[in-house]
Amino acid sequence: MPALPATRQLNRYFLISWLLAAVLVASLQGASQFATPAVAGWTLAATLSYAFIYLLPALLFTHLLRRLLAAFPVRGAGILLVAVAVILTGLTQTLLFADHLIRNMYGFHINGFVVDLVLTPGGIAALGAGFSTYVAAGLAVLALLSAQAVAYAWVTRRDGLGRWTARIRWRWVLLAVALLSTGERVAYGYSAATNFQPILFASEHYPLYQPLTFRKLAKALGIESNAGADAQSLRLKEGQLAYPLAPLRIDAPKAPLNIVWLVAESLRFDMLDPQVMPRLWALSNDALRLEKHYSGGNLTQMGVFSMFYGLYGNNWFPMHAARRAPVLMDVLQQQHYQFSLNTSQRFTYPAFDKTIFANMRPQDMHALEGGAPPWQRDAKNIDDILGFIDRRDPARPFMTYMFFESTHAPYDFPPQAVIARPYLEDFNYLTADFKQDIGQIKNRYINAAHHIDDQIGRVVDHLRKYGLLDKTVIIVLGDHGEEFMERGRWGHSAEFNRFQTGTPAVIRVPGQAPRVVRGISSHLDIPATLMPLLGVKNPSADYSSGYDLLAPDFHRDYAVAADWNRIAYLGNDFKVSFPINALGAARNEVTDGDDRPLVESSGALKAIRAAMLEIMANLTRFTRHQPS
Repeated sequence: MPALPATRQLNRYFLISWLLAAVLVASLQGASQFATPAVAGWTLAATLSYAFIYLLPALLFTHLLRRLLAAFPVRGAGILLVAVAVILTGLTQTLLFADHLIRNMYGFHINGFVVDLVLTPGGIAALGAGFSTYVAAGLAVLALLSAQAVAYAWVTRRDGLGRWTARIRWRWVLLAVALLSTGERVAYGYSAATNFQPILFASEHYPLYQPLTFRKLAKALGIESNAGADAQSLRLKEGQLAYPLAPLRIDAPKAPLNIVWLVAESLRFDMLDPQVMPRLWALSNDALRLEKHYSGGNLTQMGVFSMFYGLYGNNWFPMHAARRAPVLMDVLQQQHYQFSLNTSQRFTYPAFDKTIFANMRPQDMHALEGGAPPWQRDAKNIDDILGFIDRRDPARPFMTYMFFESTHAPYDFPPQAVIARPYLEDFNYLTADFKQDIGQIKNRYINAAHHIDDQIGRVVDHLRKYGLLDKTVIIVLGDHGEEFMERGRWGHSAEFNRFQTGTPAVIRVPGQAPRVVRGISSHLDIPATLMPLLGVKNPSADYSSGYDLLAPDFHRDYAVAADWNRIAYLGNDFKVSFPINALGAARNEVTDGDDRPLVESSGALKAIRAAMLEIMANLTRFTRHQPS
């Protein structure tokens, strides 16, 4: 029977496979990555090191199998080993080729979302793939596997690669790869510390790229970041965006409406209750009340981002890199609004000062962080907002924003706000028995929500007293929800169930009749609702993924929410989360409309196939990279 290939022979084969993989990885790169020696050098190092990394599982498995077959010989062991080596390397090349196609079509690499879509029955056909597509894909796979087989046949010939590699010391090859990998990672870390954009953007061309950052160390070594200081770098970053998709056409209103925007931390949907929040309930009876409203995320960063941009949460990252404010804020500034932006937390984490409020004057941003307890900071911020309204220039419209902190754990409130007893007096995260104490913990939360309701009432009363109520749009939202073990967890940021993503939503627009919407609505719809009031004539699809809530035909089949690594479809019948990067790959969940896990998920995935395609198309609709 054929003898097992020698280790050196296998190494030669993997050397050729590495070079083939490097060619495929290089095809993912653009011309801009070779425009300067520094970036070209980094790209070469990253291409060679990542081509090796992608092949490493095949290499390790093949060598492990060789050791096993050497220890336990079986008939046809040599043929088996060669077949495994060729198939594994061929599949690696196939995945790189497929990633190239996916990135060209959709602007992102293969991720769990794509895998789920493809594995769903009929998913490939839903992408527009017919018989010819299957044939072409099959031929491509066959060609790549054949190339690997030819490469193996060549290295086994006497006059093949052997004579060129006879003097190679393979440990030196591994050392060279390690040095290349270390070098590109250090260069990336330095680029991240100094905000050197060409290398930061170049890294996005590599599937599963794992960044290395050392900003704190760089600062300790005296390496200063030039973030925001380089106008040319800023233009480069903005050049990566397609936001908005078309220039805005605006016919500014002659009597612009003021905007009062109130957001409460972790305020979930069922707090909009006549007993818990009577002032907000009363306002909702004279406004648009959205009874099945979802945040754009299950954490503050994604929730607040989605309500201002009307975009999926994954767009946070390119908008943050570009320091790109939402077009909604652009329009408000163009129409000479006066601003008072207040928070009882801070604007720097999450970095709303570099996203939503990137272009705001520092004197218009007021953060009360630390010191007094949250309920006092909330009340003081409302004092300041009311003072701003009194001092403003009455000839110009104004916009106020307030972020309440009282409903953030451990849920803070003054004695006069207590409506729910008993409540846990000393709520310590580390020592609390959540199973036993969750009722008393939730009572703290209800009391905190009642306190925020008092502050909302103060604002409404002030607007009414000074004749501004019918000249002002009032928006009240939670940034996301909060769970109290209804589905087995406490808090937020973990799941996309109704308790962690559902929030109250009350929007009062002067001249609009009160209305209750019982179907699905989303934070994504807020910009699409406000922009027409500001005279924007573009369709909402030019600047958001939302719909106008005031339109008589408003309807949503589903909402979309996101966290750091996942995106979720939230519908009436199903809720499905999909990983959108490597870190989210292990967190794919399918539940029914009541957030109960489904054992069999294929039916749900098949039912929402059209929505999956729509979500995938929207993931990068505003952030497609310009051709290099």
